[in-house]
Amino acid sequence: MDAAMEVDAVGERFVVEIRPTPDGRVVGTVGRPGSADRVPFSGWMDLLRLLEPRAPEAVTR
Repeated sequence: MDAAMEVDAVGERFVVEIRPTPDGRVVGTVGRPGSADRVPFSGWMDLLRLLEPRAPEAVTR
């Protein structure tokens, strides 16, 4: 089952698409509403890292 949701983190909105894997992990992508750019993640901790507030000069992967 795939799921998509919008998350509001510290005044920022994200579109998160989550897919479970056969071994019980989650994978998916994180992006911003209205943008085609998506950043992949693997696992809950990776997703949380992407949603953490960042300094403006921080580089995304």
